[in-house]
Amino acid sequence: MAKQIRSEYLRKVKPKAFQETVYRVLVRRFSPLSLEGSITFGGRYNPPYQFPALYCGFTPEICWSEIEKKIEGPIDRSRFKMTAIRVRLQKVLDLTDSKVLSALGIKPELLIHPTDHVLTRQIAILAREAGFEAILAPSSAGPEHILAIFSDRLSSKSKVEIVKRKK
Repeated sequence: MAKQIRSEYLRKVKPKAFQETVYRVLVRRFSPLSLEGSITFGGRYNPPYQFPALYCGFTPEICWSEIEKKIEGPIDRSRFKMTAIRVRLQKVLDLTDSKVLSALGIKPELLIHPTDHVLTRQIAILAREAGFEAILAPSSAGPEHILAIFSDRLSSKSKVEIVKRKK
């Protein structure tokens, strides 16, 4: 991937407000909003040891699929827990919108490469610098979407909260 994104491209992009319940799966020993694994290992939208991202999927199924794709096989799901998270964000970079991709000069298939995260991490770095709170992107494991939230960039009007289970 030789594609470069320049910060001035992001000025052409109108941020999207976003409100939805999304899902997160992670190892049982971590709290639902933990960023420990993200900061240490990085992900598609965050370089290791630079900044964390809270990765969520629109459905539980896509969360499982993302993990299984990353580790290249089935997992023992009993070692993990699924959490519903309610998010309200003011400034999201929507990489599922063809007009946004056009403004950035990106082809959608470049966002779901299984191992090369140079472009997506570059986008994330520039998006954070431009004040975006999250990136909405296509899943690399199926036809759905994921949300990478930069919780250290949330505005005072934004919220990320665990959906409490009814007893």
